[in-house]
Amino acid sequence: MFDFFRAALMPFLVFGGILLSYGQEEAQIAYYNSFDSNVGIENTDLYQGIIYTEKYRTINEKTQFFQTREFQSGSVCYDGQCYYNLDLKYDVYEDEVLIRLITRVGGGTLKLVKDYVESFQIDGHNFVKILPKDTPSLASYGFYEVTHESATFTLFIKHTKKSFDRKDRKSLYYEFLEGQGENVLLYKGMYTVINSKKDVVNLFPNLKREIDKFYNVARGLRKSNPDGFRISLIKRIEILLSQTTNQSEK
Repeated sequence: MFDFFRAALMPFLVFGGILLSYGQEEAQIAYYNSFDSNVGIENTDLYQGIIYTEKYRTINEKTQFFQTREFQSGSVCYDGQCYYNLDLKYDVYEDEVLIRLITRVGGGTLKLVKDYVESFQIDGHNFVKILPKDTPSLASYGFYEVTHESATFTLFIKHTKKSFDRKDRKSLYYEFLEGQGENVLLYKGMYTVINSKKDVVNLFPNLKREIDKFYNVARGLRKSNPDGFRISLIKRIEILLSQTTNQSEK
């Protein structure tokens, strides 16, 4: 019930002039934070989910979580509403978003209902959910990180982790290593997997010579930082497309 008022009051506050001293985005965040603080975020629809119980015992930094096992600052858009200044974890292995419950409702960790999570931001990294209806060609669906966004392209990567069971003197434990991510490019309204050079050339056949050249020149970056290599490649293709468009207009 509270989320109905949370959403309904926002247009009146912005257009009524109460928040004119802010930029619109900052005003919305400030409003929602204030509303959640006054009402109690535990009374909003965000606190729908399942109490999270750790499945895997880990003993080092090789966990199933994105970047770290610790909670990180973030936000989430959930069931049509966006919430800010949250403590989040992203379980890459299970592809689930976790939120730290506030102390006055018992603390602990809540696993958000995945169907309701539209997007989230954690430690400056933005994730969106891609579904089968968006594109039937993907190997996997779920949360993808937005690694580059421009007027021409949006580049996504699906993070994955591989699990290994180990044994110490006491009991079984697990280690998780980075798996092969899936790179997806949104271009002209279509999602295309671009995991290999062949995939990229098939999408931009007229740029094959330049793509081959980039792969040769940036060979070291490709090995040391595959994600950075992919972003640089897409930026290069964007420049080449722009140059082609300008030449054709002359």
